[in-house]
Amino acid sequence: MIDRRRYSRYKIRLKGRVATSSGYSFPVEILDISIDGAKFKTDRDFPIRKKENIYLVIKWNYPIKAESEIKWVKKENFNTYFGVQFVKMTNEDREVFVSNIADYASSNISDIYFR
Repeated sequence: MIDRRRYSRYKIRLKGRVATSSGYSFPVEILDISIDGAKFKTDRDFPIRKKENIYLVIKWNYPIKAESEIKWVKKENFNTYFGVQFVKMTNEDREVFVSNIADYASSNISDIYFR
């Protein structure tokens, strides 16, 4: 399988909240993150499908808001995992987000090179 990601992805544990266009809202755990996407986990059962746009808030020093597109969904045991690509973010949120990722990457440099 070819990895088509343009940016490095970092394992992380953050809390967030997702809202779907159909009105569902639920908490998520962010398992990994990059400049253009993230992987989420939730124990909530909800109808979600690939290509659906969602709105999320990432609780990371400053709450970052982003509109995202779901790229894949996997149900496993009692959890749902899904990956998103960030579609829209304000300039202010993007600056804070990129700064947070840079800080995280530099403080976890050994994890990046020794995976």
